[in-house]
Amino acid sequence: MATEAGPRERQLESGTSYTLTNVMTGAPITIEPNTYAVVGTSRYTGSPFQVWEATSASGFWTFKNVETGLYLGHNQDTVVKDCEEIRATTHPFTWQVKQDASGKAKICVPYTNFVVDKTAGHERKVISHSSHDGDNQRWILNPDLNIFQLPIEPRSLYKIVCSKAGTVANLDDSGFVTGHSYNEGRNQKWEAIPSDTGTWFFKNHFTQKYLGMETEVAGKKTRVVGTDQPFAWDIARKYVNGEPCKRNGVMLRVPSTQFFLNLDGYNSAPGTRMHLWSDPVGYWILEKVQPY
Repeated sequence: MATEAGPRERQLESGTSYTLTNVMTGAPITIEPNTYAVVGTSRYTGSPFQVWEATSASGFWTFKNVETGLYLGHNQDTVVKDCEEIRATTHPFTWQVKQDASGKAKICVPYTNFVVDKTAGHERKVISHSSHDGDNQRWILNPDLNIFQLPIEPRSLYKIVCSKAGTVANLDDSGFVTGHSYNEGRNQKWEAIPSDTGTWFFKNHFTQKYLGMETEVAGKKTRVVGTDQPFAWDIARKYVNGEPCKRNGVMLRVPSTQFFLNLDGYNSAPGTRMHLWSDPVGYWILEKVQPY
């Protein structure tokens, strides 16, 4: 049951270190430094808490965190059940790794139907869950540990382009952000401002309002609006068929949630609503523009 390499992915090699990045969220499996909890919502920073050494074990695999020496798995006395939380353990826990033709992998509990899962309903946790076809159960095992350079420069102006529709984030007079064809209007240009914590604010060049959400609590279909107060976004690389998507495409996520900026139905009609969604297919291209 050794892994087979797809055309876009190297053979998994024993003794090599990898990041384990979720296909749906673009976030790697991480051990929190203070609690040693295993979480799946942190962006990749190059931290050793996000890097795992793979070791072959009788046809299966173990993943040991290079910083803590702890293993990805379940406690030794645990009977793995559906939605069982994955932990950092002191003992090696063996996994079966199955890669598809595109190089995406399922990380499976041997002799069961459970796989490593990052599900929105379980907040930050990574769990073992019954296998299905969702991308939240597929992982990129990447030996390239270089930090992804965001396609963005502080204080520059950008149009935020939907990969599926080709329209851009447009701040309407109503205060809602909608999809619209690009017309060089200042209400379609957003200044990228870095925060002190690695997130980004996007300030509208015309109104000086920020790309944000309508309510205090993020949820599926929450409207995206212009806000008076700065609103932070996590920017994560988007993967398509096991590879980073074209044109440096990214996803914009509300921090500490599984909700992302999304264009409703990827409809190119002017005025299409933008809202939050938990499993977006499309992604965003940040294209630099001139002020006028």
